[in-house]
Amino acid sequence: MTALVIGDSGIARAITAAFAADGHDVVALTDTSALDGPATAASALSTLIADQSVELVVLAHLDPSGFISAPITGLSEEAWDQAGERPLRQAFVALQQVHALVADGTSVVMVLPNVGAVGVSGLVPLCSAIEGIRVMAKAVARRWGARSITVNTIEVDLPTFVLGAADDPGAATLPQVPVLGAAALPAAPILDDVMGLIGFFASPAGRAVTGAFLMADRGTVMLP
Repeated sequence: MTALVIGDSGIARAITAAFAADGHDVVALTDTSALDGPATAASALSTLIADQSVELVVLAHLDPSGFISAPITGLSEEAWDQAGERPLRQAFVALQQVHALVADGTSVVMVLPNVGAVGVSGLVPLCSAIEGIRVMAKAVARRWGARSITVNTIEVDLPTFVLGAADDPGAATLPQVPVLGAAALPAAPILDDVMGLIGFFASPAGRAVTGAFLMADRGTVMLP
């Protein structure tokens, strides 16, 4: 199985490393500026994939400016576009190119932080982008079902999404995110949970599931 991972987030890098450690062929698009236009995205992905047959795509990218807490009343239009609208445009471009490049039956998994479900007052652009991408994934899943391409979404807590950012001296301090209670399940590495869910979606057992939204947070935020 060849997996394509799109994104420069901490969890995108961790997912790439986990695939490689398990012996899977994996290619990663980490220069996400290529997603700012269809032509540059098509060129970057075509070069990256070459003649490989991609059977799994993981998209785990958001603009880093969205993780900086700021009241909506003080946001400029430029700041809103960078943190809120640019991630939507990049996800749209990425999905367009993925559809053109992959074969029927490919599994696509979107990995996002769960702040949109929780609601964080200082992260309005980020929450808006996340919810927009999640709804986009559902709409795409319905259309792409005719090609047996599944599209599902996994959400994790914000520290897991930016995994490793604490080791970056230039990284912004993560905002405090309210939770609705303690995790229902015992603590365990969330990355392992995410890889398990990705593996399920890509397996024959997961081929009947598309347009799904799963929260991989050990039962901290429970949605209907």
